[in-house]
Amino acid sequence: MATTDLLEGLSPQECTSLSAELDSFVVLHTGMHRPVALVSSGGTAVDLELHAVRSLDNFSTGLRGAMSVEGLLRRGYAVIHLWRRGSAAPFARVLAQQLGLAANEALDSHALGRLLEGDEEEDSFVQEVLRKEDPWLMKNPIEGGVNPNILSDDSSSDGLHISRSLRHSTQLQKALRERKQIIQENRLLTVPFRTVDEYLAKLQLCSKAIHQCHSLALVYLAAAVSDFYIPLSERSQHKIQSSENSGGLTLQLKPVPKTIGLLRKEWAPSAFCVSFKLETDHDILRTKAERAVQSYGVHMVIGNILETRYSTVWILHPEDQRALQPTNANGWTFAEVSRSSPSEDLEELILDHV
Repeated sequence: MATTDLLEGLSPQECTSLSAELDSFVVLHTGMHRPVALVSSGGTAVDLELHAVRSLDNFSTGLRGAMSVEGLLRRGYAVIHLWRRGSAAPFARVLAQQLGLAANEALDSHALGRLLEGDEEEDSFVQEVLRKEDPWLMKNPIEGGVNPNILSDDSSSDGLHISRSLRHSTQLQKALRERKQIIQENRLLTVPFRTVDEYLAKLQLCSKAIHQCHSLALVYLAAAVSDFYIPLSERSQHKIQSSENSGGLTLQLKPVPKTIGLLRKEWAPSAFCVSFKLETDHDILRTKAERAVQSYGVHMVIGNILETRYSTVWILHPEDQRALQPTNANGWTFAEVSRSSPSEDLEELILDHV
């Protein structure tokens, strides 16, 4: 597929609008000599029809990419986040975690209850304390009345209120403060996608935009991109009818165009490029990681094994980045990086290596 064909996933108006938004963002931060990172996260859907009713998808939650965006922002980067709609989002994923949801799980009735009602036992205890008029909770022990600055019941007349544990969550408050500062500094630009066609088109536009950052650009490709798809020209225009396929449906999928090579050679050749590799067999992980270096010229590969991806990764990188030759991984280090405790963020350890 030619480079121009990748933009078929967007309308001309979308291309023009996004390009202008990207250029404005990059110019702002290059003028401040601030490094700019392009981070992709989440999975890509493969539509089976032009007027899509059915699609093929993968299980990626986008959590690693979302946490990596937060980590890069804390390190002073401006970030363009190429984000799968509905997947884990920076800062918002902290609220999902507090509600006991998976990173890309929708808010259900139980989570809504935890959001609005909180812990019934905790609330009962608080109400009991208030009824006893504990003098330490009074505005004035002589005048009486509860001090709202120490502990208050902010229930509305219908009895609904935000869970106390959420209101006083230090983790959530920290995330909200960080987000507020990032928004004020205009250091995060979110570029949403859903399908693999949309992802490839927007990856091209985003990569070309950060080319003006030269060596201050970082490309961090954490998205789980589909390996196979149905090209636009070969899709059914309307919904595939089950009545016409009573004997079963056979699909012929084509390989998704490989774009990392184009990114490295044409779109953003001066950017430091990190790619990810997920396998189920550890014996072939290093070989596949080395192939990414040899085929596409990436500077670093983060290797994952499906069963241990949340606790351990292997990072393929040269011993000396100054002598970097991203076409041959012979002699490169394949370092194991693991969390030392469940509370430690693996994504922070990865970013320390990057």
